[in-house]
Amino acid sequence: MRSAQQKLPQDATRWVILAATCIMGFMVVGSRSTLGNFLKTIIADLDWDRGTISFVVAINLWLSGLLQPFAGHLMDRFGARGLFAASLALYGLGFAASGLTNSLAYLLVIYGIVLGTASAGVSMTLTNALVAKSFQQGRGLAIGMNNAGAALGQLSLVYLSYLLLQSYGWRLSYIYLGAAVLVVALPMALLIPGRGGSPDASASGPRSRPLLSGPLETRSWSQALRSAPLWQINAGYFVCGMTVALFSTHLIPFVTDRGLSPATAAKAFGLMTGVSVLGSLLAGAVSDRLGRKNVLGLAYLIRAGTFALLLLWQHELALYVFAVVGGLVWLATPPPVMALTGEIYGMRSLGTLGGISLLAHQIGGGASVWLAGVVHDLTGSYDISFALAIVALLGAALMSFTIAERRYSVRYMAQAQPTAGN
Repeated sequence: MRSAQQKLPQDATRWVILAATCIMGFMVVGSRSTLGNFLKTIIADLDWDRGTISFVVAINLWLSGLLQPFAGHLMDRFGARGLFAASLALYGLGFAASGLTNSLAYLLVIYGIVLGTASAGVSMTLTNALVAKSFQQGRGLAIGMNNAGAALGQLSLVYLSYLLLQSYGWRLSYIYLGAAVLVVALPMALLIPGRGGSPDASASGPRSRPLLSGPLETRSWSQALRSAPLWQINAGYFVCGMTVALFSTHLIPFVTDRGLSPATAAKAFGLMTGVSVLGSLLAGAVSDRLGRKNVLGLAYLIRAGTFALLLLWQHELALYVFAVVGGLVWLATPPPVMALTGEIYGMRSLGTLGGISLLAHQIGGGASVWLAGVVHDLTGSYDISFALAIVALLGAALMSFTIAERRYSVRYMAQAQPTAGN
């Protein structure tokens, strides 16, 4: 019985974990991405401005990021199942309760604090860390598959939320989506093994291949803070958070401000998320072959070009070009970020280190969402926000390309090892 349990992470269990995290990401990330559809309706109904709503979203992102290292530490110490189940229950209830909003204080507590806290405990960073620990071979592709599940959720639920909004209004839409999280996603967390995400889960893969230690591998997450690669990774991920949150929240309002219909905006957003499924899979697979830092740098560089395109080419066709090209790199960053962090610093504290990375991501995201709303209220335009995003992305690309991956990643040490004993 004991030997059978030890074999499970190498065989069926890792695929059960991947399937469960994909479905959880489908529901959580998909539902979080629906705000753009509801934003103008909520503002009109409650007589608020974009800066007010954007500040609540920023609180959500900042709190989620602040709690990420603690949530990652809990997963590293005690496993993922209990953490994910509790967080999904809180998230589903909080999302449904958002439909009852009648005051700013209520929305700040429910959407800003409750959903921000719940999101920290079931973030893509944590599920990516769990997948990374479960797959030694094809790690980048497996993480890419996990992110593809989230992208499919965005594709499906953004369009579904548009239909719900047309039929039932934004309040019932939030209630229905929150109930769907409880019914669909919560049972998936219970399928994860009780110690899923513990250090011994990293042993999956061929046993004949020795587990090596890189020069920066650490048993304590705090030691990683003293080395350059983590700061380079997180600097780029800060900018990633800035730009992802910017277009996730403000792209549909930006498009409709330019005179296009909400239906056109929703279709373009859906196209973007659909293409991001392919982009996530490609990023994971390509990073397995060509290096993690190269995929990161290229993703940031291409994303800068897509923002410039959307800003300078004021035509409906530009929106669809942005959706296709931008979609390819939208979710291209999480697979190489998580894989590179694990391969430089080891798997023991990967949940915590991934949480620190997402903290940087969410700080950037919260700041950009809030400031974009404030700047729009002052100027009537998103042009300044998009221009700043372009500059930041160029800096992130340069930062990523300079990471000394071949020097510090255990993956290159493994490639240099002889295959004797196999």
